[in-house]
Amino acid sequence: MAVYNKLTKQLLAEGYTTDNYPKDKVHIAHGCYSNNGNPLDNIYGGFEYNRIYCESFIYKTGCGMYVKGKNVLSGMGFMSEEWCHENDNPVIRCPYDKPDCPKNDSRLHGTRGWGLCIQCWCVCHRTDEPYDFEYSFEKAEKERKEEMDRKYQEYSDAHNGRICERHMYYDERTREWHLRYHPAACAKLCYSQNGYCPILGKQLSHKRGNVYYDLKISVVPDMRDKQISMFDKDKYVSIEKGRRFFDKPCSMDICEAFVKVQKDEIAYQYGINHSFEKFINPTWEFEILNVRAESKVSRDLMQDLQDIKEGIAIYHASDEEKRTKELKHEKREKSKQKRIEKIEQRILQIGYGNMESYEQDRCCKYLDFDRIDELEAIREDNLKREQEKPVQLNLFDMI
Repeated sequence: MAVYNKLTKQLLAEGYTTDNYPKDKVHIAHGCYSNNGNPLDNIYGGFEYNRIYCESFIYKTGCGMYVKGKNVLSGMGFMSEEWCHENDNPVIRCPYDKPDCPKNDSRLHGTRGWGLCIQCWCVCHRTDEPYDFEYSFEKAEKERKEEMDRKYQEYSDAHNGRICERHMYYDERTREWHLRYHPAACAKLCYSQNGYCPILGKQLSHKRGNVYYDLKISVVPDMRDKQISMFDKDKYVSIEKGRRFFDKPCSMDICEAFVKVQKDEIAYQYGINHSFEKFINPTWEFEILNVRAESKVSRDLMQDLQDIKEGIAIYHASDEEKRTKELKHEKREKSKQKRIEKIEQRILQIGYGNMESYEQDRCCKYLDFDRIDELEAIREDNLKREQEKPVQLNLFDMI
């Protein structure tokens, strides 16, 4: 049997049933999981308030703040308790962030969240007292947001407006703003208006480019691999040059800013995405080299020759990309040719005029009308030759 919430216990004590209850105020919660046929045995504890009805409630915190019902958080499961309207204990985020307030439920003590975002939950209970905005949660929350806006403007003034809201972060522990400029975010979706970057303090260049880097991999081959000869050197070293960091080209100003302030992100992301390589072979190591911003990838032939001379295997990402595109194109062409051959064979078998409409549409997609006429002519010739083919008579059939 489900554990009923406080509202359900009260209604049942007053004589209400599942067929007779104040439908203008409450409803039977959904999510029935009991097999006994009782709709009150649901995961929400029985009855629930109608939303429009409970949003008009007036609550009060332990410290005396009034709270409107539409601004509380209802339905939070924590510490073996359901904090909700129905149990007369919904919560709010304390606008003063007092983690151990003596007037709060001790089960809610402490600071929740991590990093820059924190939350201190405060329990509320219904009151019949008239709502007073001057001593309300709504006023305190308004003042908290006004404080954030004021400090944002102060930070902007202190930095001569060289800030961008997309790169600003508010530390709720210290109640201070911080700027964390990440050009990579601008490269994916530039938030600057009319091409002007407030952080760089200039109009972004229309010249487009990318961030390129070289990837050096070194690993001691596993001697269990039969492809590795015992005469091979102890450590295999390769460098893939000209790898692109951004998926698409962007302003060269953003690329140069990334190289200046965020290039360590390349090594971080690569290490995260290839951590399994280290797990397979502990000798596997990588290094990010020659991070640069360029309008197009460049090659240093003399450096390539020097690296090869030192026994390093050299690859170029552009060559690999070109080879991959060629393979994909070749695969598509082969697949297309197979479809064409199948369509042509179909025409030779039954004829274009005998095909269903969808088959004719497919023919027109891959073949022009001259080719269709040519295939029809071949089919007619084949049928004519088949009809004119002499019939071999059996001697016994002639007797």
